[in-house]
Amino acid sequence: MIKTHKPTLAIAIADTDMHVLAHQALRLCLSAMHFDQVLIYSDQPEAWPGLALIEIPPLRSMAEYNKLIVKDLAVRLECDFVLVVQYDGFILNADQFSPHFYHYDYIGAPWPNFEQYEVGNGGFSWRSKRLVQAAAGLDYADETEAEDLFICRTKRDELENLGCRFAPKAIAAHFSVEYPAVPFPTFGFHGIFHLPSVYRKVPDFLVEHLSDRVVKARSNFLLPALQQLAPASALRLQERLAGLS
Repeated sequence: MIKTHKPTLAIAIADTDMHVLAHQALRLCLSAMHFDQVLIYSDQPEAWPGLALIEIPPLRSMAEYNKLIVKDLAVRLECDFVLVVQYDGFILNADQFSPHFYHYDYIGAPWPNFEQYEVGNGGFSWRSKRLVQAAAGLDYADETEAEDLFICRTKRDELENLGCRFAPKAIAAHFSVEYPAVPFPTFGFHGIFHLPSVYRKVPDFLVEHLSDRVVKARSNFLLPALQQLAPASALRLQERLAGLS
């Protein structure tokens, strides 16, 4: 009998701001499926009880996050594939996982604003070790450029020339949704505007654990859905926002 190699899968999250919601996102993923390696980049070990983390200073900018995902992940990743998640992007329907995902080096929700190279969003994304290592070896001259745009658009041609396969739009749309909404279940999602629906049973938990930074910068993405699904929680968010003004 010929033994086939079963691909190994890691999960990675980097967060120094939304500790409780990031921890919840990771826990939901860990309860949904098995991972062979768990990579947590954070600054507060007490926020991740029972989990080992890679302790880092607080991330002060998107450039620091971009560098971590593009460069450091390549050093730490031991598995064949990694699922990158965030506090606002994680597994939504584990039964929508497909073994076809293993055929691709990168999968992320399609972007609606591009006609070419529209796959895809990095906030909830599937990456092979081959792609992670190849991307780390590229010239990332402008680390303020979003890491997913760097990988999926700026350097896509180079990565494909190195043998990396980006999922077609149809596979990516099954894998994850960002914007716009789709009329079918997806494996995961990304986008803060989805959180009121995801946390519709516990909307106060969501509002309570948003950081002040996110309340000030992104309440406009949350309020419309909260006002529809949980008016009392929307009012609490408005009160928090007013207190920060």
